[in-house]
Amino acid sequence: MKKIQIFFLFCALSAAFIAGFFAFSFLADKKEKPAPEKQVPLTLNAELLKTRNAELTQNYIGYIIPIDEVDIKPFISGFIEKIFVQGGQNVKKGDVLLILQQDEYIAALKSAQAEIFKADATLQNAAIYFERMQNAQKSVSKTEIDNAKASYLSAKASFEEAKAKYAAAKVNYDYTFIRAPIDGVVGEVNLTRGNYISPSGSALFKIVKYNPVRVVFSISDKEYMQELEKPKPFADEKLFLKLPNGKTFFNEGTFRYTDNNIDKSTSSMAVYADFENTGKILTPNTYVTVLSKNTLKNVILAPKNLITLENNGNFVYLVRNGKLIKQEVEILATSGENFILKNTFEKGDAIVLDNVSEPDLGKSVEVHLKEQKA
Repeated sequence: MKKIQIFFLFCALSAAFIAGFFAFSFLADKKEKPAPEKQVPLTLNAELLKTRNAELTQNYIGYIIPIDEVDIKPFISGFIEKIFVQGGQNVKKGDVLLILQQDEYIAALKSAQAEIFKADATLQNAAIYFERMQNAQKSVSKTEIDNAKASYLSAKASFEEAKAKYAAAKVNYDYTFIRAPIDGVVGEVNLTRGNYISPSGSALFKIVKYNPVRVVFSISDKEYMQELEKPKPFADEKLFLKLPNGKTFFNEGTFRYTDNNIDKSTSSMAVYADFENTGKILTPNTYVTVLSKNTLKNVILAPKNLITLENNGNFVYLVRNGKLIKQEVEILATSGENFILKNTFEKGDAIVLDNVSEPDLGKSVEVHLKEQKA
């Protein structure tokens, strides 16, 4: 009995020892592991992002060329009889500029006219004779009828030949009048009455059409690729000109076409646009600045210093739903101190104005918001 009591006493002491050991370990562990500290949110200044329409102006160097210009040369040789123009004169299409001596051509024209009369008379006689032979075919031989028909056809051919010679003589006569082929302004005229001119000689003078005129400028191959994405190149842009005196030309231009190849030396594409030349202000071969104005709709303007430019893309730090994030952005253009960004953001996003770093990403933010400036 005594042994049993000793055994139970030993078990009780062992249980108490084990319980005390675990209690001590629990208290010690609890003491060694203090409660985690509460995370302190970042305090940042930020601006709410707001979409807007941005006016974008691109500048290009261009030069003016005439749409139409003609070197005046004669179609026939001859001596100048009369001169009706002088340098700087405005002319209309069809105006007589010069007249060559006409005696030879008038004589040829009259001779050709006489040949027509003669051929016509022969044709009339041949026609009457042929008709008479046909009506009297019972009393004449078939050979006589055939001869009459041949004479008639020959006379008819001679008549047509005479008319063709007259037409040729008339053309040569008309060529004695040198007329303006286009509307425009006459260049220097260094001619006098009696000068001999011919088609093989040099041009007599030049006529340049001043209205409208064409402006040539170049865009980069990248810009050209962007224009190809539109229904028509420069469909969204308005084209204006800045003149050498610094003033802006008042008429808006119209895009016409681009060249058919990229200039490999400059990686650029030539663009052609036409302008109504009111007052003849735009002079061919003048260099001008082409202003391409475009309105980009529903975009974001962000200061350049807030955009991080990296090798793998362009990024911006944002506060979204109370957290700091880093988002890639697409830069559409530059406007002064700002980048124009494509709107890939969410409603309520705010751009961070303070300096932050990668380790801060994902942290809660206590933000001081202010609206983006207009």
